[in-house]
Amino acid sequence: MTILGILSVIRRVRQSCTKVGERFYEENILNRDVTATAPNQKWCTDVTHLQYGLSSKAHLSAIKDLYDGSI
Repeated sequence: MTILGILSVIRRVRQSCTKVGERFYEENILNRDVTATAPNQKWCTDVTHLQYGLSSKAHLSAIKDLYDGSI
């Protein structure tokens, strides 16, 4: 590569960090009991961060009913 005058492009590693500060914890209401006897009694949720393109981001949030598994 040196003879031909070709240079490689080194990509920088993106570092992610967690902000240090005060944290708030919610009470564990379910206490691992995830069975529901009626619809809309217990829900669970998750948020996923998606990156598309060069600098575009999207947040996907799904809410699941623990009674029948519907989203």
